[in-house]
Amino acid sequence: MTINNFIKKTTFMLLLLTVAFVGCNDEDDVEPMDPTGSLTVSDQALTENNSIIVSSVTLDMDGWIVVHASTSDGGPVVPGIISEAKMVSAGTSTNVEVMLNSDVEIADGDVVYVMLHTDDGTAGSYEFDGANGLDGPILDADGNIVMTSITLSVDSDPTGTLTVMDQTLSQNMVHIANVTMDRSGWIVVHASTGEGPVVPGIISEPKMVSAGSTDDVMVELTDFTDLSDGAMLYVMLHTDDGTAGEYEFDGANGFDNPIFDGSGNIVMTAITASAPTISVENQVVSENMVSIGDVNAAVDGWLVIHADNGEGAPGSVLGQTMVMAGSNSDVMVDLGTATFAGGEKLFPMLHIESPADGEYGFPDNGDGPEIFGEDVVVVGFETIAPSGAISVADQILQGNTLSVGSITLDATGWVVVHKSNATNDGPEVPGIISTPVQLEAGTTADVAVTLTEAVSADATLYVMLHTDNGEIGAYEFDGANGFDAPITTETFSVLSSSGSFTANDQVTSQDKIIVESITVGQPSWVVIHRDNGAGSFVAPGIISEPVALDAGTTADVEISLADGEGLTDGETLWIMIHNDNGTIGSYEFDGANGFDAPISFSSIDIMTPSVTASDQSVSASNTITVDEVVSGVDGWIVIHADNGSGSPGDVIGQTMVMAGTNTNVVVDLGDASVTSGAKLFPMLHIESPADGEYGFPDNGDGPEIFNGEVIVVSFTVQ
Repeated sequence: MTINNFIKKTTFMLLLLTVAFVGCNDEDDVEPMDPTGSLTVSDQALTENNSIIVSSVTLDMDGWIVVHASTSDGGPVVPGIISEAKMVSAGTSTNVEVMLNSDVEIADGDVVYVMLHTDDGTAGSYEFDGANGLDGPILDADGNIVMTSITLSVDSDPTGTLTVMDQTLSQNMVHIANVTMDRSGWIVVHASTGEGPVVPGIISEPKMVSAGSTDDVMVELTDFTDLSDGAMLYVMLHTDDGTAGEYEFDGANGFDNPIFDGSGNIVMTAITASAPTISVENQVVSENMVSIGDVNAAVDGWLVIHADNGEGAPGSVLGQTMVMAGSNSDVMVDLGTATFAGGEKLFPMLHIESPADGEYGFPDNGDGPEIFGEDVVVVGFETIAPSGAISVADQILQGNTLSVGSITLDATGWVVVHKSNATNDGPEVPGIISTPVQLEAGTTADVAVTLTEAVSADATLYVMLHTDNGEIGAYEFDGANGFDAPITTETFSVLSSSGSFTANDQVTSQDKIIVESITVGQPSWVVIHRDNGAGSFVAPGIISEPVALDAGTTADVEISLADGEGLTDGETLWIMIHNDNGTIGSYEFDGANGFDAPISFSSIDIMTPSVTASDQSVSASNTITVDEVVSGVDGWIVIHADNGSGSPGDVIGQTMVMAGTNTNVVVDLGDASVTSGAKLFPMLHIESPADGEYGFPDNGDGPEIFNGEVIVVSFTVQ
């Protein structure tokens, strides 16, 4: 049937119906007005809901809008329709969606006819069948049916992929590494039922993504009801096939449905969302630093330590340090000059690094707190008072050094020594009498502490531990500034210095005094004082070079005379042991300053080495005899010829002598020829090195001296 024939037939039927209607109403002499209407509809793509959108419909009375298929020769197929009959109220309606029947298959490019019909039979029931005269097509003023043919396009099913991983959230944003779509669409986040996504509701903003491949898409969560650390979330792709740019998916209206993959599965990924976290334990603040055990950050940021505001909540900032995205272990934060006695509450808070300038700028320049859901990422912990233990024994001071057996600290601190106060009932503070020694946390054995003042025997001193919490590495305790406060203390008593020695009357050698044995309980000095002629010693002056002694026993200690000092045969000298408790290694005894005081002393008498020789004849075996040789050490008696000037010349013979007194010492003159009247010179030499060979002048064995003078005599050969 052609469109013209259809119109003619329909018009004829309408006329018949009208006539019939009029004939049935004898009381109504007024002819009713014909229904009128218009519609605006354009070629379009069939929606995912298998519907078309009529832009505008205007009717003067309620009516129907329907869709007819197209005949092969270009007209509508009637009376059948391929859509729902969509009731439209009188007036103008816009964007009217008309659903095609589910069994209708539309191909790309198919033509359909959108047509207006009356509702003049049973109200609200579409009854047009082309014969019953009910709900016929509406005509325009020219008598043409109000209908429009449109061409439908059928898009391929939308496609897309997404790449998103389990992640720690920052600022409630989900990071999608990549989204690829063949047309613009939405990416949203759904909560989890435990078995799948909660639909249709979403817990994020709907994020519009353009067609193509997009990296690093950030989607902000907006509903935190189901958000917790470790929560499962579903990231899902949706179409945008309703009102462009408006997310409309409600599970019923057919708009903005989820996108499916080639296997018919929704394009979505389940992820585990983790909260940024801070783990910290109560602790001692050491070197103004706190240690935060672990910080798990979603992005680069700052770990900021806040003080208590007085109400158990974060207050002023004490310190901060940068942390990297991911897990950060044992994060150290410097708290500056704040001091902590223990029990203070501190609040580590995570901030983001934005802008990325490497400078902490909150609140003036970004770097705001990290959040998860509605909560700032912050925890609290308490400081612990520093503690320590000291093990120290009563002792003889080793010079000016105190030895502390063991010190245990749970934070970096100082060990110092205080003397007793004026009433001897506690330490004198804040002053100290030692050089402060810094110690790291832990246990340290045998800690040496140098005293800066002389202390007397039996004095009670206080070894005290202090914190190090102001300028690290500088001892600052003054009792008022709050820095480096005491932790704990232990007392000990200073024992008297000890020392003893063994020294005998002796023949000197090389102007030195020999002390056979010295035993001291601390670093000490041994010196020589002159006799004052009244049975005691001259003090504080000494005539020797001080000889330093280590604690313990030392044998055969040689003491040399000081420059300008001499000895007298038979003189009494006083050997004295002194402490070394001032500047170690420097002899400081002056009788008044308290340093290097005497410990023990005793006197000895000294004798000069000597040689006695009488005038004599040379024996038949070419020997001479020295009457007596008194020597302080093993040595040699050496016979020198006259050098022609009345002084010792060439050596013509020698023999070894022992320490002590040697009598009638025979010396072989070898091949020397000595005439009567010649002068010979017996000279005493020492045996050094002790090799049994006379080596002077090439190998030691130099002349013995007393007061710098060589021990030599002369006699005349008879």
